[in-house]
Amino acid sequence: MKKITSTFACLCACGWFTFLSCSPPEVGERSVNLIPAPTSVKTGEQVFTLNQKSDISYSDPSLKEVAEDLAAYIRDLTGWTLSIPSSPSGRGKIHLELTPEISGLKDLLAIWGASPKDGNPADEQYSLSIQKKQIRLQATTPEGIYRGTTSLKQLAAGNRSAKGEPIYLPVLEVKDSPRFAWRGLSLDVSRCFFTPEEVKQVIDMLALYKMNVLHIHLTDNQGWRIEINKYPKLTEIGSQMPNEGKPAGYYTQQQFKELVQYAAGRFITIVPEIDIPGHAAALFASYPGLKDAVQLNVDLNLSGQALGALDADDPYTMQLVKDVITEVAALTPGSYIHIGGDETLGLSEDKFIRFVNQTRQFVLDNGKKMVGWQEVCRADITAGDLFQHWIYFKGNMEIAGDGESAGLSPEVMKLLMEMFSKAAEDVESGISRKARAIVSPSTYVYLDHRYLEPSTDPAQADEQERLGMPAYPKQTIEQMYDWNPSTFNPLLDPSQNIGGIEAAIWCETISSFRELQFMLMPRLAGVAEKGWSKVEDTSWEEYRTRLSSHPLLWETAHWNYFKSSLVDWK
Repeated sequence: MKKITSTFACLCACGWFTFLSCSPPEVGERSVNLIPAPTSVKTGEQVFTLNQKSDISYSDPSLKEVAEDLAAYIRDLTGWTLSIPSSPSGRGKIHLELTPEISGLKDLLAIWGASPKDGNPADEQYSLSIQKKQIRLQATTPEGIYRGTTSLKQLAAGNRSAKGEPIYLPVLEVKDSPRFAWRGLSLDVSRCFFTPEEVKQVIDMLALYKMNVLHIHLTDNQGWRIEINKYPKLTEIGSQMPNEGKPAGYYTQQQFKELVQYAAGRFITIVPEIDIPGHAAALFASYPGLKDAVQLNVDLNLSGQALGALDADDPYTMQLVKDVITEVAALTPGSYIHIGGDETLGLSEDKFIRFVNQTRQFVLDNGKKMVGWQEVCRADITAGDLFQHWIYFKGNMEIAGDGESAGLSPEVMKLLMEMFSKAAEDVESGISRKARAIVSPSTYVYLDHRYLEPSTDPAQADEQERLGMPAYPKQTIEQMYDWNPSTFNPLLDPSQNIGGIEAAIWCETISSFRELQFMLMPRLAGVAEKGWSKVEDTSWEEYRTRLSSHPLLWETAHWNYFKSSLVDWK
């Protein structure tokens, strides 16, 4: 074996990304363009031949489903049905093996943050060895084995020939470990409802890039998307709110449980969000007897926004909140429930604090932990709680132009400036209370920014102009890739104050699953890298080279994506 390096800056200079084998000329170049960037890589000078006679073996019965998932992916990719021995063995061409310890990984990379399932983040570490005669994948847990199979899936898709032809994989050794324990996507199903089958496709894409959290934004002004047995009008009325003709609907409790189970099979934790006390128009429409704590008469003229907030001093309101949290907690074995808490324009701070404190206690009473948007730092949060740090701008407030050009009145601008000025102290307050931040800076990981650079496909011009929040400045995919979650906010010490990293996709301008796909990729892959990889060992120039072959994976999944002119797509 020939060691190249573990640092991706040097890898780029050494030509690591397009590995030229010394095998027969017809094999050609071998792609090893893995995303997220692995922790350590060594490459050799031969190839492994994957064909329809290859089989998959495993060392422990707990790996049977992981082996079946890998076989299903290869079948979809090639049409081959690889055999899987019915009993554990080590004789397969591809062997999955549980081991007490992975050689060469101990202390290789510190893992920071909070596990979404309260587990050991080191469970995700793996070792992948591709030799001329056999592929051996090792980890201490089935979760680690699964993370390793996603690297193998990327290599197989990135090196495939015509369907049915052998796939030649480069000989290499990978030692890999996550940087952050929490790596997620917040999916807005309120402003545009997505079916359970569509959500499963999002889960598959998260899994392919080693992300482990799907935070589902289940409620907002535009719709209530989760069945609550005690309050049936929430779905009878709240799920059918007028919403510019966009898809409406909701998940039954059984459907939601099935999503939780599907995600768990890919080692992804679903974190449900009930966004309160603000963003409550669907709630008020469903149950008009709820008391509104905001009495301002202002037209916000902001897409997706409406004044109004639940009142912490109204017993009926808080009983409903308690009942909702209780039912939602019963639907997921995950450790966390997200209570929202953002953008409560016009709500007095004392009422806001009382509301968050009471709702947080409802979460704790149900054996869960609380996550909230960063404004919850004003309440009595403490160690064990997570806050989502989303309000972050490179310069001035992130509105394209001044308030008038964005269509905002002076009254609305005043409300917004009050909200953002308070937010400036939230992070410091949160960490002083021993809570940890899920970093979701709007400038870098809000995937509803419009794309700035042109597409290589002129047919995408309409989608590019139409999709994305017009109030945000347009950004290139390079600009949104070029940041470091460990250092972007000097208040946050990654080893102590950061719980993880999470992207968000808001659907004010999205009206179909195809449009959602367009806004997610390719930027979601970059966010996944920021959560998993050591950022100091990566750069835009070498990342764009690795990214160039990934449409082979997306097209296999029939996934729409933005064809950025900044990448030489293959």
